Amino acid sequence: MVDLTQIMDDEVFMAFASYATIILSKMMLMSATTGFYRMTRKSAPE
Repeated sequence: MVDLTQIMDDEVFMAFASYATIILSKMMLMSATTGFYRMTRKSAPE
């Protein structure tokens, strides 16, 4: 088995983890922003 410290030292894995965190944060922010925009403009789909 691979030790956790070996995974954390891998540059490729750390780059993937940081970019994945950025993308997931953006997705959550955009969904909240879209919900706020639709609620304030009353443009929810029917």
